[in-house]
Amino acid sequence: MLKGGSQARSFFRTMASRSRDFSKVLEAIDSLIPKTSAKPLGPSPAQMSNADAMAFGMKKLGITEKQLKELNVIHIAGTKGKGSTASMCESILRHHGLKTAMFTSPHLISVTERVRINGMPVSEETFATHFWSVWDKLREDESSEMEEVPKTTFFRFMTLVALHCFTHEDIDVAVIEVGMGGRLDATNSIPAPVVCGITHIGLDHVEVLGNTLSLIAAEKAGICKKDIPCLIAPGQHPEAQEQLVTSATKAGAPHVTCPSFSEYSGDAKVGLEGVHQLDNASLAVGLCHTWLQLKKEGKSSIPSFPFTLTDAFKSGLAETRWDGRCQTIQVNDKLRVMIDGAHTDQSMKVAVNWFREKAAPEREKRLVFFCQQRDVEQLLSVFKDVSIFKKAHFTPLLSSKGSIHASNVVSSEALEWVQKQCDVWKAMVPSVEAVVCSSLPSVIDELSNTTEEMDVLFTGSLYLAGDVLKAFKSKATA
Repeated sequence: MLKGGSQARSFFRTMASRSRDFSKVLEAIDSLIPKTSAKPLGPSPAQMSNADAMAFGMKKLGITEKQLKELNVIHIAGTKGKGSTASMCESILRHHGLKTAMFTSPHLISVTERVRINGMPVSEETFATHFWSVWDKLREDESSEMEEVPKTTFFRFMTLVALHCFTHEDIDVAVIEVGMGGRLDATNSIPAPVVCGITHIGLDHVEVLGNTLSLIAAEKAGICKKDIPCLIAPGQHPEAQEQLVTSATKAGAPHVTCPSFSEYSGDAKVGLEGVHQLDNASLAVGLCHTWLQLKKEGKSSIPSFPFTLTDAFKSGLAETRWDGRCQTIQVNDKLRVMIDGAHTDQSMKVAVNWFREKAAPEREKRLVFFCQQRDVEQLLSVFKDVSIFKKAHFTPLLSSKGSIHASNVVSSEALEWVQKQCDVWKAMVPSVEAVVCSSLPSVIDELSNTTEEMDVLFTGSLYLAGDVLKAFKSKATA
């Protein structure tokens, strides 16, 4: 981690003198991620606001307000379904013949997934080019401004890399997903999106955003801006819905709550699995329709809903793919895995219901679980009345919030946390066997060699989803 001015300058000079291949990109990124075990010597990155940091960064990069406006942004906040909604918007607009860009987080396998052009992650070479352009611009002056570089957080830096890429790609539309919250998020430095959208609100990141739906909704609605249309996903909790409407009104943003997906005519199918995706699809359809009406048809207000979905809308929805969310992989003739990065109690219920509907009655069913430092009792309470699993496996991760790199080394603290999750399960669901696994590869190897026909649900964390996808991808190419 960059800890002080002289150390930071030395690190940046060192990186500037090294080769600029993608492995060095990952090394540089790793320096921006806080290591929880380390205590920074200098000011915390949090002491510089996102607004100030992003203004500083864009000034250094020469990104103007005019350029940001020309990105024709769809800006999406919310607790659940942001990435799914963003991916549907991107696919729909690409099927309308537009050149699209998309910025999302987190990534599952490669950091390049965060920055996409026409639906595909940019190449490692392209990512590296824009990464080093941002890196060098932020360190080019050995002045007092240089002290701001160590305060640039990983997410701010990735936002700047995405914006630098998009402003050099002659795109038609950029779909931008909020990182966390909305009001104070780095992505909220975009001054005038074409339209904003807010997905379902739930209790998450309560230590930062507040411990009620109303408080969290107010933070999410912080992306609302005067005269910029704001669309709200259907199916909101009444407390969240009331606050979203209040916040949008206060901001002077014309707003509408999208109808249920079933109200759109045109017999469209959603490519992403899970009944919960229908609310995300309704919002995505509304955002794209509004964008097209404002940018292509020259309209000046939110269009009426619902409407008949054209072929471009239907194809875009049907062909949307978004890994790690209600995703099924047939590993071999015996093993089928189902992966969902659910990490709130509400999304966990959705994932479990999806698995129950998808899993074959005659096949043995297993659970592989890991969650980050969250309320594990609340998350696992979802499984209290679920009697379909024969066995539950609790495993540490390969990836970490503290590093861009995966590691096969499991710390004693990580194993203690996994043991706690297993102990909570045993107290809540004593009828189902539960075991602690030494590592994720060990449980994957065990399951891959099964002689029984088996369906396995991997859930609890997007980091787990990414590790599992990477592991099975590796096995497939071995």
